[in-house]
Amino acid sequence: MPAPEEHPNKAAFLKRVREALGRSEPVLHPPDHPPLRANAVRQQEKIRTVVARNEARRAQTLDRLAQTAAAASWSVRRARDAADAADAVAQIAQRTGAKNVVRSAEDIFKRVDVDGALRSVGASPAVLASGRSRRKDQLREAAFRADMGVTGVAYAVAETASCVVVPRRGVARLASLAPPSLALIVEPEQVLETLDDFFALTRLERMQSRSRSPNYVNFISGPSRTADIEQTLTIGVHGPGDVHLIIIG
Repeated sequence: MPAPEEHPNKAAFLKRVREALGRSEPVLHPPDHPPLRANAVRQQEKIRTVVARNEARRAQTLDRLAQTAAAASWSVRRARDAADAADAVAQIAQRTGAKNVVRSAEDIFKRVDVDGALRSVGASPAVLASGRSRRKDQLREAAFRADMGVTGVAYAVAETASCVVVPRRGVARLASLAPPSLALIVEPEQVLETLDDFFALTRLERMQSRSRSPNYVNFISGPSRTADIEQTLTIGVHGPGDVHLIIIG
């Protein structure tokens, strides 16, 4: 069966693009990424390289994350250990006057006693997780009533100062979106050098899960920013305007 003819409008548009780029003919090349199912072994080898490189350069990558985050208007705190990270959260709550604090139910809070630290400064922590006695609409109300949210991350990317939140057990997206102030806690092994590292990892996860992927991936790269048509920048309209990055290590 012959291939369908290219629409003349499309052909004319592509011709103008090529001329603007100084090209006379289309650039023909094979796909950059071969079919996923055919490359699981090669992708595993790539991930081993990514993991080894990130482990070898961990100290430098943590420093780079702190630097790029500060440049992106994060309020950055380096914590020595889990106890210091919990104290940092409490100090943020105290400094901002936060009384009602919601957090996710991630495993990181088994290691970082945020609840105890918050109570020591008079703040009231609540876990944003559904159960027999709490409906989703109640969780939503609690999130928007809170003064501050505290969560962990799946990954943090040093290249772009982006914290990546993906669906997993214990993650409540509203904890990172609804309160006006947000504190994110990052552990050393969660820090990646580049976005390419993140996409390599998630590509392998997609292969291993037979193309099932999360229903959302949230990149938090600093305070919420919105600009209107007159280029007037407003902070905190579509998310927290006061963001704190606590890096352990």
